[in-house]
Amino acid sequence: MPNGYMGKILRANLGTGELRIEEPDERLYRDYIGGYGIGARLLYSEMGPGADPLGPGNILGFATGPLTGTAAPFGNRFTVFAKSPLTGGWGDANCGGNFGPALKFAGFDAVLIGGVSPRPVYLLLDSGKAQLKDASHLWGRDSHETEDILREEAGKKAQTACIGPSGEKLSLIACVMNDKGRAAGRSGLGAVMGSKKLKAVVAKGSLAVPLADSAGLNLARRQAQKGLGGPYLDMFRNYGTCGGTAESAHSGDSPVRNWGGVGVVDFPTAENLSGDRVIGYEAKKYGCWRCPVACGGLMKAVEKDYHLEAGSHKPEYETLAAFGSICGNGNLESVLVANDICNRNGLDTISAGATIAFAIECYENGLIDKRDTGGIELTWGNHRSIIAMLEKLAKREGFGNVLADGVKVAVEKIGKNAAEFATHIGGQEVAMHDARLANYFYPTYAYDATPARHTQAFGEMHITNAAGLCLMGDFIGNAQHIVKYLNLVTGWSYSPEELSKINLRIHNLRHAFNLREGLNPRDRAVHGRLTGHPAQTVGPLAGKSVDMEAMTAAYLAEKGWDPATFKPTKEKLLELGLDDVAEDLWP
Repeated sequence: MPNGYMGKILRANLGTGELRIEEPDERLYRDYIGGYGIGARLLYSEMGPGADPLGPGNILGFATGPLTGTAAPFGNRFTVFAKSPLTGGWGDANCGGNFGPALKFAGFDAVLIGGVSPRPVYLLLDSGKAQLKDASHLWGRDSHETEDILREEAGKKAQTACIGPSGEKLSLIACVMNDKGRAAGRSGLGAVMGSKKLKAVVAKGSLAVPLADSAGLNLARRQAQKGLGGPYLDMFRNYGTCGGTAESAHSGDSPVRNWGGVGVVDFPTAENLSGDRVIGYEAKKYGCWRCPVACGGLMKAVEKDYHLEAGSHKPEYETLAAFGSICGNGNLESVLVANDICNRNGLDTISAGATIAFAIECYENGLIDKRDTGGIELTWGNHRSIIAMLEKLAKREGFGNVLADGVKVAVEKIGKNAAEFATHIGGQEVAMHDARLANYFYPTYAYDATPARHTQAFGEMHITNAAGLCLMGDFIGNAQHIVKYLNLVTGWSYSPEELSKINLRIHNLRHAFNLREGLNPRDRAVHGRLTGHPAQTVGPLAGKSVDMEAMTAAYLAEKGWDPATFKPTKEKLLELGLDDVAEDLWP
């Protein structure tokens, strides 16, 4: 068994109830690191094209990385992956908190779940053993209630990754929740859990992660922590990602009014969502497992415009923009409430907020009216209407059922010229950063295997994700240490060049998964608002547009994709050791 890994992957067939533990070949770990790296390798090999994302043939995975649950700073992440019901292609979502380390301590590097259970169940992992247990008493419970009940049943140290009612109702923008506020948010993977009647995965145990050089890793951690400092760390430690929300709305970074507005003109109340205003509601700091920064927060009770009990998680930047600037909403308390509604019901805040912003623009342009919305007046900045519609979306009630599967499906249901206001890419709502301001977001929004995602635009993120590290560590100088951490933990001798090759291997394998499904990112439509075509005439983005041709050419060259077909070249695939993919794509 290689160091840094537990050496075991659990296979669960919910249709038959079979649970099987296997010990993968060491090459799987060495060549794909962990997380969705090994996930992409296994699903590409084992799932043929055409599987129904909400059917028994889809495989749902939970995986950690070799640095998860170790002394490596920020080593607390895990990944959920499957074929996405939202995009129809590869889907993954990354999350922190305490569940990832707990999965390792329970004795498993990954869990792969197939089939559909005839009744609600949850999967209990305990010190190298696994069992399926009845979850009928949990079905219909929100994520907070589910976590509390399972901790009573499995013990106080048990950690839970679960779905809320939105996942049960197969909302295509449903996510997987842990720690009552950490979300594996994107790709609609909560709906996959719901389709399998899998309410939760519960992990507990105290098995040690084997380390090649424990003393060296602890020394490296201490040295790294001494070097942690500067404006990025101070901002994250004091505010988390909410620190620049107000400035982003006016700089042109945050989308305003469904990407059609201008912050300095159309969102004068941006300061209401500033970092200082947000942490004014903060009761205490929250940190993921052994995080040296602890950028999260648990909030005080809300009692002014809304009632919200103390203890809800602080909304981070993406959520503040999703229910703030993109909806033209400057009421902070409503954003706190929206965040809590999404967390309890298990909804991706980016997709939920963007879908409501789309609905507002449809309402403002007369495509829908009060007869459609059940009397809710969906206008820009109407925070009470935003919350009322979000509650309906979470429950699939009334017009909320039209919106519960995201913008793409809502366009089909509304009809008329609703597509004019649809800013999704490939079926997924776009993250809250504007490529007109930072052009490097464009190619990942348009061409990554999981479209419209902002995190893939930063460095060699596949290595960061596969290793089990948090992206925030990259921002404050931790990325330079990943090679060192991996070698100290595993005992291998990775070079920066080898990790860059693995990064490309994972990237191309995720892309090949989509190509085999008949999904070529070359064919994705990207709304002109997202690229400045036409450009805005006022504000900080006036006259700015993305040079899509130049950005695309650079991206294709970097990834080794054929400019005509967007397929990885046969030479690149063979160079990356993806011989089977080369045979599939270039027979």
